[in-house]
Amino acid sequence: MKVWHDRGVPDSEAPAPETSRVDADAGVGTAAVAGVTALVVGVVLGGAALGGPLLYAAAILLAQLALVGTWCVVTRPPGTVGTAVVGALTALAADAVALATGRGGAGALVAVLACAFGATTFHQLARGVARRNVTESFGSTLTVAVAVIALAATVALRQADEAHLVTLIAVAAALGMVVARLADLVVPRPTVHEDVPRGIAGPVLGSAVAAGGSALGVTLGLDLPLGPATLVGWLVGTAAVLADLGVDLARAGRIAAGGPATSGPGGAALGPLVAFAVAAPIGYLVGLTL
Repeated sequence: MKVWHDRGVPDSEAPAPETSRVDADAGVGTAAVAGVTALVVGVVLGGAALGGPLLYAAAILLAQLALVGTWCVVTRPPGTVGTAVVGALTALAADAVALATGRGGAGALVAVLACAFGATTFHQLARGVARRNVTESFGSTLTVAVAVIALAATVALRQADEAHLVTLIAVAAALGMVVARLADLVVPRPTVHEDVPRGIAGPVLGSAVAAGGSALGVTLGLDLPLGPATLVGWLVGTAAVLADLGVDLARAGRIAAGGPATSGPGGAALGPLVAFAVAAPIGYLVGLTL
């Protein structure tokens, strides 16, 4: 027996529980958009890395701008236009520095980060009388700036003629995310969290397949040592899968706190784009040991 509008009614007559907004955002469509996003970005970046430093830098810039645009559309931070401008300018500066300095360029990217911090502060000052929710706006702008700088780390690797390593990083990250999303559809339970329709099996299988795929890539022609390449693939794949999952968890938390739902293609694509930004510096650091 349940209480409904001041009168007891049998359980069978009580209204069905309202489906949560997170559940409504889940399903095959969301997994498909996320998987396709990961696959397309991985293939484009991996192929561009084999085509030359400038071609790869152009591909990374497209990925950075896609990340900035999707971030602004999905999260809608206060001062959205300023966030987009700071993100785009930071992406251009980071790519230019990485191209100019080569393999050691990741250290120079710290200077770009310092400039991004200053630009983020100026953005808040420029908002004038409309300056509200400063902490949220500042944090969102700086986060997207850090993400695009992280993506530029692989530009430094490619400039140093590490084409096969960069290809491995891009493909391993994409492979891990695609397999994890497929696993979520086939083995959806147990779930990571009751409000997030992602299974525990996904991250495990995704990271394992990323490692195996990296080893297979070496046997098929990537000019890298087998053991270290497998380690790079496993670390990059694991980082990408967990970052993708982390975006879904953050989105669920935002909705639970009363924020707007982020359904649609943008919400599904944001996770993989952020995941590539997380995986890039990890691949760079581990790749230094090869």
